[in-house]
Amino acid sequence: MRKCLRCEAEMKEGYALFGSENFWRVAAAEDGKWFPREIGKLSCAVCPECGYAELYVEPAKKKI
Repeated sequence: MRKCLRCEAEMKEGYALFGSENFWRVAAAEDGKWFPREIGKLSCAVCPECGYAELYVEPAKKKI
């Protein structure tokens, strides 16, 4: 459960961010070099009270 940073209400989680493939993913990088493995799905939580939104990464279930 995420609490809103502004009003402390319980946030609604698991919203998708739509892009060219219906969702975006976050890739791993180290020292400026990109790795072809997935860290997780970029998701969004929204506060139903004040509308504040925050992004978070859902861990990947299967590593590439």
